[in-house]
Amino acid sequence: MAHLREETLNTYLALLLDSHEGITATAERRVSAEAIDITVAHEASAAPVPILIEAKIGQTPAKQRGAARQARSRLAAAPRVLAFALCYPLELRDGSISARATREALAAATLSFAPVPRFQREPTWRAGTVADLVAALRNVDLSRQRVAEAVEHAVREAARMLLERGCGPALASALALPKTSQDLRAASLIAALMLSNAALLHHRLRLVPSLVGVGQLEAAVGQPEQAPGLVRKAWEAILAIDYHPVFAPALAALNALADADAREPIHWIAENAVAVADELASLRFDHAGSLYHRLLASARYDGSFYTNNVSAALLARLALPEELAEWANADALASLKIIDPACGTGTLLMAAMHAVRDRHERAAGPEADSDPLHLALVEDVLYGLDINRHGVQLAACNLTLGNPRVDYSRMNLFTMQHGPRAEGGAKAGSLEFLATAQDRRDVASLAVPLPSAGGLEAERAEPGAAPSESLTGRFDLVIMNPPFTRNDIRNRQYGQSERRGLQERELEIAEFLGDRNAAAAAAIDQTSVRTFFTPLADVLLKRERASLATVVPTTALTSASGRGERKFLAERFAIETVVTSHDPKRMNFSENTAIHESLIVARRPSPGAERGPTRFISLARMPRDVHEAILLSDLINRREGLGEWGAEHWWPWPRIRAGDWSAAQFYDGELANAVHDLAALASTLLAPAGDLCRIEPGGQRIRDAFLRTPSSISPWIVPILWDHPTDRLTTMSVRADVQAAPKAQFESYARTLVGKASRLLVANRVYTSQVRVAACYAPEPLLGSSWTPVQPLEADPAYEQALCAWWNSTPGILTLLHARARKLTYPRYALESLRALLVPNPNRVDVAPLAKAFAASCAEPLRPWPQMHACPVRARLDQAAAQVLRIDGRTIADWRERIAREPTISGATAHRAIRRGNSAR
Repeated sequence: MAHLREETLNTYLALLLDSHEGITATAERRVSAEAIDITVAHEASAAPVPILIEAKIGQTPAKQRGAARQARSRLAAAPRVLAFALCYPLELRDGSISARATREALAAATLSFAPVPRFQREPTWRAGTVADLVAALRNVDLSRQRVAEAVEHAVREAARMLLERGCGPALASALALPKTSQDLRAASLIAALMLSNAALLHHRLRLVPSLVGVGQLEAAVGQPEQAPGLVRKAWEAILAIDYHPVFAPALAALNALADADAREPIHWIAENAVAVADELASLRFDHAGSLYHRLLASARYDGSFYTNNVSAALLARLALPEELAEWANADALASLKIIDPACGTGTLLMAAMHAVRDRHERAAGPEADSDPLHLALVEDVLYGLDINRHGVQLAACNLTLGNPRVDYSRMNLFTMQHGPRAEGGAKAGSLEFLATAQDRRDVASLAVPLPSAGGLEAERAEPGAAPSESLTGRFDLVIMNPPFTRNDIRNRQYGQSERRGLQERELEIAEFLGDRNAAAAAAIDQTSVRTFFTPLADVLLKRERASLATVVPTTALTSASGRGERKFLAERFAIETVVTSHDPKRMNFSENTAIHESLIVARRPSPGAERGPTRFISLARMPRDVHEAILLSDLINRREGLGEWGAEHWWPWPRIRAGDWSAAQFYDGELANAVHDLAALASTLLAPAGDLCRIEPGGQRIRDAFLRTPSSISPWIVPILWDHPTDRLTTMSVRADVQAAPKAQFESYARTLVGKASRLLVANRVYTSQVRVAACYAPEPLLGSSWTPVQPLEADPAYEQALCAWWNSTPGILTLLHARARKLTYPRYALESLRALLVPNPNRVDVAPLAKAFAASCAEPLRPWPQMHACPVRARLDQAAAQVLRIDGRTIADWRERIAREPTISGATAHRAIRRGNSAR
């Protein structure tokens, strides 16, 4: 039988690709002596970035390796191209069918394809149709790291030049920034970033017919001495037409500089923009967000940690699945309303925009027209609020840069008034929406619009051009990553009295909300501004057919303090999906933070509909790029098996409603079930430790009151167990490692603390991959820094020893793992969390087996938690715990093995830990 040649399939595939909007494809293009299988360009521009596809017939691993090897050779020969490897299914070789039938078969076939990285990392293969391939080509990582690094280098160098020339004060005045020494340094960085973004868009605008007469950026590159004047003139001409959000702040910065000071920085920025603007625009990601937060230190003050582009793409596509809307209908899509009430530089808004566009282009096929939809998305669909004016300006730049052919009459991006007000009192940014009724006006009047023709002066003026319509109850989707910096370090840019005023305003809002809705008020934890955004999202969303997609700290899903928020969410939404990364190398969805995070996607339930279970996704590894994020989101949305991506387990609705979301803490769902089983014993065999013991003082109190190294004139010394060296502290029996002395100003307080010393101490922070001892026992009462004293309300040394054995047994360790805060791999336990730990209740159960196990094992070394499955001392403690809990010892032994394999314990990927555990058996 005749077989089709690879070249024929390449020709047919190129024709199919070419039929999609914005895609140009050519087959068998000869370069030198070799022919490239398929050459693709998209994002119709004067200088499109070519994507080269190398194909093979057959989908075996050998064929995939061959296609990838050939594609990588193309990358080595051409520095400014991208490459895909592709494999056709073998059955397409049948040459007995007609050309038309072959094209139809190819359009319906399942292809294997992968973007090929330029360097040594192996490609990630995906199976899909031609339409899936088109989506991948549009979203491929276009040398993201190289381009982003080039932009960052240009901004940093320009900022250094401006700072060396003493331009900080002038730039701070032009950009309405404070003028402390730190802020002056930030002024140069912010100005350089604004100038860079304007230059990037300027170069892109050469493609817009209405701006043909505007001077091109290449002129400034070719005439360095004249660069400031040429750029200024061009930007003034652009500003006279529009694009105010981008060029108004950039011109304000440029006009604040003398030409002599601006010449070198502007030339440097212009040169870089000409080199990378076209490639950057095709990336479809927020290049400015990560850069902005790396450059500036303000994030730790306002909690505005940047959502990385990969996470944003994953969350947006989970929130906007294929079945959610009529994606082929552009008019229907233009009626959507999507808001990010803490939008920062617009990362999540951009991700939502691209998710909508991609779904439309795929559903509409050749009929898709991206430009009108892009215009509608920016003008009517997307809304963003933030307290950081410069972040909002960068968000506007990001939305514009992607499609400069479109001229916008408005953008729904607003800076929310935040901090002390000149007229007295304070405003709390987007949280003011929760106080609308109290203010007797639409809180939208508190939103400052983006610069209009009036330039930056419009932002300094009293707001008057805010949205005329109410924003409450209007949105189909709230997508957000709200700030979660602790209140004790947030808003440090203000003075103490100003911070107090802002905190009082937040308290007023919470109290007002409590008068209207006790459940909503219960969702708020005053120590974390993030929790205000949960009832805020509820206020913004429509009552029916609306969705919430948010990033939260993982421990907010399990901590005792977060129960009110979880119950409020469960009351107002069907909790559809919770995604948590258990990848040891990447456990958060934001940049510049070490806090472990999860994604939540929730939907308004239909009236009278029965709530189904929640799907908990435990990722074995995080997606490495946007292409992988799309692949993963498609698998999740289609309810397909996750394979190597990770594991999933379903949590029944009654548990979710009760606030038990502990499934997020563990990769292995059976451990979450084990925690639930232990919690069921709370009213019988177990009780909260705080009901039976005094657990105090916290480690910070000890560090505040005592000097670790006493001086020769110290009046008295106190034995303290200060450190937790996992290589040396290996047994449950310990002695003080420090003879500390009280600080002079805290001597009286130190005496009070000494009265709270105990022989039993529980760890208040642990490295889960190293810890051996979770609780210890000393021959004399001790205080602790990394340890917290525990005193039974009824003095009983045997019960103290039983508790020590319990917290080092597998069930006790499970309760500690469930109570983890901030980081899953290095949890810190507040007193509230320690007091909530479940322990055997001596009034209901005989704890003697645990006390005996302690006596027999207290001097023997325990193995680290990753090796606990092979620890004979731990096995002995578990036998005693099984007696106390009245359960089969084999059940606890199974828990012990599962804990040792957990990625957050073992430090290995989930699949590697499982293989290691199997080999050990």
